[in-house]
Amino acid sequence: MNSDDVSVLLVDDHAIWRGGVRSLLEDTEFAVVGEAASGEEALERVRELRPRLVLLDIRMAGGDGLDTLQALKREFPQTSVVMLTTYDNPTYMSRAVAGGAAGYLLKGVERDDLLTALRAVAGGESLLRPEDLSRSLRGVSENAAGSADLIEPLTDREQEVLRLLSTGMNNRDIAAVLFIAESTVKTHVEHIIGKLGVSDRVQAAVWAARHGLAPETA
Repeated sequence: MNSDDVSVLLVDDHAIWRGGVRSLLEDTEFAVVGEAASGEEALERVRELRPRLVLLDIRMAGGDGLDTLQALKREFPQTSVVMLTTYDNPTYMSRAVAGGAAGYLLKGVERDDLLTALRAVAGGESLLRPEDLSRSLRGVSENAAGSADLIEPLTDREQEVLRLLSTGMNNRDIAAVLFIAESTVKTHVEHIIGKLGVSDRVQAAVWAARHGLAPETA
């Protein structure tokens, strides 16, 4: 594994599926460093291996993947988790986003599409279409927490970027709205993710929804 490679943990109770994904990722920048067949084993492997990215099934014989997702994100908030499932279910997608997932992919995805999606997550981009993100955020309730839990307060500009990011806009669109360079937006997003202590822009949007910073959705 090279220093630039993205370490990946595969979590699914079907060994054949894990082997298939492992073969899809061969000779790419995504290095499979381990596998797990249950939620409990997944937590143990993440503690041991500290992967940057976890591909996690929803339905497993050893427990519910959405519960595993929440446990993983509580203990390792900066680890990106992508759900890879057979269930094309908006409710599952919303629960996954609220629980900490960076994205939601269906099994059977083509290799090129899988790699594009994983590269997006590794690069800090969102896998969700704006309408999917908006629908998912409707299920996220605001809580009473303020910004005291921030590592460092957000600047006014970072709050503007976060609000736009929460609508599902990409960096180019945000740059056009704010009349700033796309590279500047990328830097703001990186700072926002770091200050919020989250793993990706989807979870930054969830944080914004919970703290009343996300725009109202129709």
